[in-house]
Amino acid sequence: MTEIHDIAIIGGGASATLLAWNLRHRHSRGCVVIDPGPQPALGLAYGTRSVENLLNVPASGMSALADEAGHFLGWLRRKIAPEIGAGAFIPRAIYGLYLQDLFRQAAPLHIRARVERCAPDADITTLHLDDGRCLRARHVVLALGHFAPPLLPGIPADLLESGCYHHQVWAGGVIEAIKPTDPVLLIGSGLTAVDQIMQLRAAGHSGKITIISRHAQFPSRHAPAPKLDAPVIAPGACAPRCTAYLHLFNAALKQGIPWRACIDSLRSVTNQLWAALPPQERARFRRHLQRRWDVVRHRMAPRIAEALDAGLASGTLSLRAGHLQKIEAVADGLRVTVRYHDRIEILHAAHVLNCTGPSLRYDRVNSPVLRDLLDRKFARTGQGGAGLDTTERGQLVASDGTARQALYTLGPARQGTLFESIAIPEIRGQAYDLATTLDGLLTQAPLQDLCA
Repeated sequence: MTEIHDIAIIGGGASATLLAWNLRHRHSRGCVVIDPGPQPALGLAYGTRSVENLLNVPASGMSALADEAGHFLGWLRRKIAPEIGAGAFIPRAIYGLYLQDLFRQAAPLHIRARVERCAPDADITTLHLDDGRCLRARHVVLALGHFAPPLLPGIPADLLESGCYHHQVWAGGVIEAIKPTDPVLLIGSGLTAVDQIMQLRAAGHSGKITIISRHAQFPSRHAPAPKLDAPVIAPGACAPRCTAYLHLFNAALKQGIPWRACIDSLRSVTNQLWAALPPQERARFRRHLQRRWDVVRHRMAPRIAEALDAGLASGTLSLRAGHLQKIEAVADGLRVTVRYHDRIEILHAAHVLNCTGPSLRYDRVNSPVLRDLLDRKFARTGQGGAGLDTTERGQLVASDGTARQALYTLGPARQGTLFESIAIPEIRGQAYDLATTLDGLLTQAPLQDLCA
């Protein structure tokens, strides 16, 4: 008979690592982690090897443990350098080493395979792997992390194989394919674009980089700000409407409170405020306010902001508002058609990089296990098709609105229900809570009871 595991985690990135660590160190429970990657714990975010890709939060805010705020800073001072300050912005590659250390401490059974099918049945779920094996588990957690960005319009199929258009900028060999003086065009101006700019310059690229996005805005920069005693928008303090939230936020600004302090004060209540909004108000926020929020919420390290400012001032960087219309291969590279409000412009580039960020449309991503769960109605997407619909505990909601199966998720997938669910502070809290939930369920129904 196939062995029955208590907990199986599908995915091996940061979310899986934090959950496995909490299970082991808070509840003395092991688990199995199923992920095909050779280096678990890194995922898409922390697999970079470039020291120019910095965390966008100071070291003091990047503890992976919900109840030990100084854990990462202490690890840095023990493992890297004792003089590292709380406000330092650390390379993401070093944070990846930190996560790998936590993964080793958690010591899960790591199975290098991909789950293609997930079959819940009564108290046991059977996982069918791509190598032909099957694994049985009492509780299954999807920790799938981020997926490749959505396909851009106007991209012919043959361009994907040209080596000049790069759909997945984190794939190996992208930076290496670009010559030092090649003109490069980036689609999108968020943190993904910032990372690519810094990697290109670190690799010796000196050519012109043009960045095209709808709003032509880089993320704001970090700067000192006072810590407020209470959020500037308290849950229940006003009607659950975007305009009411904006009114309170603007009132705080008029009182002289710095905008960074206002934004940071909301971190602990953002998901509560979001949950209170009716669906039509959430859709309104996504349409009109999402980009403005992203610019001020997800900030850059000061050193990176200074480098971008210098590039813009010298003309080696160009940030422009526009919409991509199409890309065509021509003799000397790529011909890019961009629409700016009432006019069309033709740009030429040797390489185009898709920097629009990860896809949240889980009904469209390339994941066999997600497709299987959605097709067989064991799961459904969240509002607007983003992520997955879940309960407050992270349990998957089926297509009929029930949550009967022992299937859970955490991290980016929970953006189908939550507003904030991709940053370490949110993920570490979810990992802590989910580990406690799973331990409680297993304590109530030990394996011997199941097998009796």
